Amino acid sequence: MNKKAVFDHVDWRNEARLYTEIGRRIREARRRKGFTQEDLSDRVSLSRPSISFVENGQQNISLHAIYEICFVLDVSIHKILPNNMKE
Repeated sequence: MNKKAVFDHVDWRNEARLYTEIGRRIREARRRKGFTQEDLSDRVSLSRPSISFVENGQQNISLHAIYEICFVLDVSIHKILPNNMKE
């Protein structure tokens, strides 16, 4: 039996909306880990101000930096990158 994909109403092709959501998810993961922005910046290749900008959707982030953050925060990249599929 094939499972059909059901798409959510959010259109992630909107770049600002996408980066805002990624930033929100990074902030949540960082807080769950008990890290400050400074703690995270000490462990990845981003400055504390850059982490703040990313978390607020004001700065784009590279895929490599997302992988770094996921590794440090011990979270799956699938939890950070949104998709359009309802689970």
